[in-house]
Amino acid sequence: MKKTYLIKTFNLIQNLFALFAFEVIANLLLRLLNYIIEKESAATFTLFLQVEKISISLSSWLNLAETFTFTLLAIFLAIGVFVKAKDDSIWNIFKSIWQTYHFRHFMVQSERTEKTIEMQKVQSINLIYNNFNKAVRKCVIDVSTNKIIIFIKVPNSQQSQKILKEMESQIREETSSRNPDYFFSAPDRIKNSMWFIGTKR
Repeated sequence: MKKTYLIKTFNLIQNLFALFAFEVIANLLLRLLNYIIEKESAATFTLFLQVEKISISLSSWLNLAETFTFTLLAIFLAIGVFVKAKDDSIWNIFKSIWQTYHFRHFMVQSERTEKTIEMQKVQSINLIYNNFNKAVRKCVIDVSTNKIIIFIKVPNSQQSQKILKEMESQIREETSSRNPDYFFSAPDRIKNSMWFIGTKR
């Protein structure tokens, strides 16, 4: 099964958005620090002047990083919009995003379990669910007019794969209920990925 452009770039664009947001916030905090130092009379001390110099330098580097990240985002998004507009509908991009995040929420298992040790409740992380969640958080749904493609990354561990196998019927039921105009076939496992294909009725 060949990945579509949206499936190839969805997680990359998501990470670029997160990186860009971090860079913007960090830059704003540095500018606030510079403003505070300039306003304080203590800024005449050598230590404060050095801090101001470092923060100004970091801020300039962050400006460059912001520009680079934003440019990459704009390029990937522009190509994605062009591909959808050419072969399908731009509106389906928003449907794909909404369904992807809803599906991830549906797939994620609760990692924390409570155990009672010496009359005290202690929370621990279930490593099997943790491994499973890392994989399913990368799943992507690509909605188009005639077809829906669901890409699920298969977890590494055998126990996590067993959970995914047991959820196959639930996945088909969930996706079918949200897309009643599509018929979903049985999943197709190819190497470390699982695919569900929905075709227009």
